[in-house]
Amino acid sequence: MVKDQNLQKIKQLSGPILLETFVKKEWIDFNGHMNMAYYVLLFDQALTLFLEKNDLGHAYVQESNLSVFALENHVTYQNELCENDPIDVHFQFLDMDNKFIHYFMKIYHKETCQLSATMEQISLHVNMKTRHPTRFSAPISEKLRNCLESHKQYPQPREMGRSIGIRRPKK
Repeated sequence: MVKDQNLQKIKQLSGPILLETFVKKEWIDFNGHMNMAYYVLLFDQALTLFLEKNDLGHAYVQESNLSVFALENHVTYQNELCENDPIDVHFQFLDMDNKFIHYFMKIYHKETCQLSATMEQISLHVNMKTRHPTRFSAPISEKLRNCLESHKQYPQPREMGRSIGIRRPKK
C-alpha cells in the first residue's frame, strides 16, 4: 500500500513513465553498479518514445528529412542501481519554441521508489539536408504545445538549471 502511494506521488511529481525496464548484467561496471553510460542510454530510449508519440520519430525523419538533435544535457547520479534492479524512466516536457524543445527525465528504482538519476536536455529541430536549424511545422508545433500544456501540472524539477562546479565555502 505504501509503495503504491509512493509510486502515485512520483507520477504526480515527475511526469508519465515512458520506459520500464531492469538493469542488465552487461551494464554493470567494475564498481559493481550500473555504468554512467547506460543511464544516458535509458534517457535516450525514453526520449525516442516521446518523439515517436509526438510524430517526431523514425518515420518523421524518413518522410520529412527533418529531425531533432540533442544540444546539451546535464545528468545527475543520485543513487546506485545494481543488476536486475527494476526501473522506471519518467519524462517531463518543460518548454518549447519554434525550433527547440526542453525536457527533463528521472530514473527511479521501481521497488524502493528511490530517485537514481536525472537528465535535463535541450534539443533542436534540424533540416537533415542542410544540417541547419528549422522551424517545426504548424501541426507538430500544435501537438507539442498540447503536450507541454498537459505537463504544466508537474512542478519544476529541483535539479533543473543546475550548473556544474566545485562548491567552495565563501570566504
